[in-house]
Amino acid sequence: QVLEIYRKAAENDYLLKVIVKDMRTYDHFYQQLVNDVDGLTDVNTSFAMQQLKFTTELHIM
Repeated sequence: QVLEIYRKAAENDYLLKVIVKDMRTYDHFYQQLVNDVDGLTDVNTSFAMQQLKFTTELHIM
């Protein structure tokens, strides 16, 4: 479910990119995350509504 994890220098310490099939699956993931990670005190969630562009290609000049 977790595709990417980043440690950030921002208001939030970490960013996880997670793919789930529905809100019920997300809720299960969320509950498992907050129960299994020691010291986790705050979780902020955002959802992408639509993917507008995705690429891994780099144009090197």
